[in-house]
Amino acid sequence: MRTFRDEGSRVTCVVYSILMTWAADVAPELQIPSVALWIQPAAVLAVYYHYFHGCDHLINKVEIDPEFLVELPKLPPLASKDLPSMLLPSDPHSDIRGAFRVQFETLDKELREGRPKPRLLVNTFDSLERDAIGSVDELDLICIGPLISSTPNKTSSGSDYMEWLDSRLVSSVVYVSFGSVISPCKRQMEEILNGLLEARRPFLWVIKGSDTGSDAGEIKNRVDGCGEGLVVPWCSQVEVLAHPSTGCFVTHCGWNSTSESLAKGVPMVCFPQWTDQTTNAKLVEDVWKAGVRVKVNEEGVLEGGELKRCLEEVMGGEEIRKSARKWRDLAGEAVREGGSSDRNIRAFVEEM
Repeated sequence: MRTFRDEGSRVTCVVYSILMTWAADVAPELQIPSVALWIQPAAVLAVYYHYFHGCDHLINKVEIDPEFLVELPKLPPLASKDLPSMLLPSDPHSDIRGAFRVQFETLDKELREGRPKPRLLVNTFDSLERDAIGSVDELDLICIGPLISSTPNKTSSGSDYMEWLDSRLVSSVVYVSFGSVISPCKRQMEEILNGLLEARRPFLWVIKGSDTGSDAGEIKNRVDGCGEGLVVPWCSQVEVLAHPSTGCFVTHCGWNSTSESLAKGVPMVCFPQWTDQTTNAKLVEDVWKAGVRVKVNEEGVLEGGELKRCLEEVMGGEEIRKSARKWRDLAGEAVREGGSSDRNIRAFVEEM
């Protein structure tokens, strides 16, 4: 920032991603305002906020009483499986929970110092989370999402998976991807494949090289032999979700994947693993009605028969598909010129 200043390009605001609170410490030293960018839904932000402001005892109770539901202002009742995993007492990632605590302490510090109500830019849009946005009166949440390109980078015209999608019927393909972090074990991969084969629908499955190690070749050989699917190590996800052949997204419910699916109107089968994914899945199924959440067995494994059941419910459920299309249209309205997110980001930039 000093370099920019010395070169005549004055920095007027620092926007930092959540947990990068060092930026909020540095900016005031240079007399520059800073604003955090919250990259999860507003509902998750609200859960964290209330946890760190006197409601931790409610969330701690869910592991003592499995039937207990956490009720927070303007949020749906949340069971243990619906809460951000890092807030549960038994979760092993307490160090990350501490980083979130520091984030909210940074915002509280702004209030104590007499500054205006702390603002956060949030990757969501007003009509999607109107209630959650109002759950935290102490913060000014500025919704600027969904933060995805309306014109995604096109893959080369010779892309195998795009040509494969082109050859499939409208809304017939099951797209499967668990993001860049999650790596299912061998048994889980086999159960997913069994469920896909039992569903007898064409599927496009992203399997990273790290997902199964030496087993990746075995999975791919089985897929090649069935003639119904295609395995790729990577794809342009927004482009796949925007393709007319894509009819369902089997996802871990990371917020980027969830918001992209909502923006493109693709219903979801939710298989959350940790952090905000569990809450995102709750919202998709029970609030936005844009998908279903799988039920895992006592070992935490998604069995093939359960995946088949969920695929049939989503691919054949007109109400779910109707909801997905509704959110697609509303997301488009939000980012269009004059839409709520467009107005919000323009007003923020003009003020800066």
